[in-house]
Amino acid sequence: MLYDDGCGVCARWVPFWAPTLKRLDLDVAPLQAPWVAERLGLAPDALLRDLRLVLDDGRQFVGADAYRYVMARLWWARPLGLLAGAPGLRRAFDAAYRAFADNRLVISHACGLNPPAARRPFLTAAWRDLVMLSYPIDPAVLAARVPAGTTLDLCGGRALVSVVGFRFVGTRVLGVRVPGHADFDEVNLRFYVRRQAPGGDVRRGVVFVRELVPRAAVTWLARWVYGEPYQTLPMRSAVAGGLASRRLTYEWRRAATWEGLTATVAGEPRVPPPDSEEAFITQHHWGYGRRRDGATLEYEVAHVPWRVWTTETAALRADVAALYGPEFALALSAPPVSALVADGSPITVFRPRRLTEAAGA
Repeated sequence: MLYDDGCGVCARWVPFWAPTLKRLDLDVAPLQAPWVAERLGLAPDALLRDLRLVLDDGRQFVGADAYRYVMARLWWARPLGLLAGAPGLRRAFDAAYRAFADNRLVISHACGLNPPAARRPFLTAAWRDLVMLSYPIDPAVLAARVPAGTTLDLCGGRALVSVVGFRFVGTRVLGVRVPGHADFDEVNLRFYVRRQAPGGDVRRGVVFVRELVPRAAVTWLARWVYGEPYQTLPMRSAVAGGLASRRLTYEWRRAATWEGLTATVAGEPRVPPPDSEEAFITQHHWGYGRRRDGATLEYEVAHVPWRVWTTETAALRADVAALYGPEFALALSAPPVSALVADGSPITVFRPRRLTEAAGA
């Protein structure tokens, strides 16, 4: 039984009934679990819309049908299940379910049943068609930007910066789709860090130098909640060709000039081995930022491993010194040492938390 863990009512109601469901050989799990989107193959908009029951034989029961399935197998709930499926009453039951499902976050808030903020998804979306160009850089250039409590994460002994362009698709904030802000492009410059959390867990993450988006509201929200260095610019993108041969372009307009990055790919994608350079670039699942008071924010970004193509051609066209700072001009003026295209996947971004451990922890 799959439920929305971002809904306070659902997050309490479904786990409460977990022992009863277990007697029917049914387990419970949140829809936000990274494996769920991959298995169901649903877009973010569709994924969190309904309660779902997925059986081992592949059958699925969605929304009100999931309730009817369970009630039919509990002797004490069977009469209600029969009523919920009876002609005339079935439509009323479905309408009541739909009214609750569409307003569940508002109901949760009104009843004071919001889930714990630390694990409540803040944003869900799909990241698609990622172009990732990576360059070696002198670690001294990044030293002052490394957030307290983290250290540079090196790949083969080298510090890397990556310019990444991709598409946000089906974006929801706290479960709500904002009209005109669900689908948009982003291009960012990032580098890689790691942190040893209490208990010995090593968290590999990224720090952003600059993030470009075409929506001012996105810039405002990201700066306010995550303290991220977003900038709003006119943007456009294009993907031409089929799955086995494509050209991808992301562009932004700055000072009346269009700048951008492009990549062409051919062949079949693959999930890279865990210890490869491709995995290093694509599989950092934490974000770190520094607030104005010097405190470090940490947040998790959950997604399945992406399939990647190695590019045939790739290029960055930009006034790097003006866009990112003169300290990045030397590194980004050379050809990239790694140029990848990733297919992407649904992602879940959780709320940030302020680190309280001492620097270097």
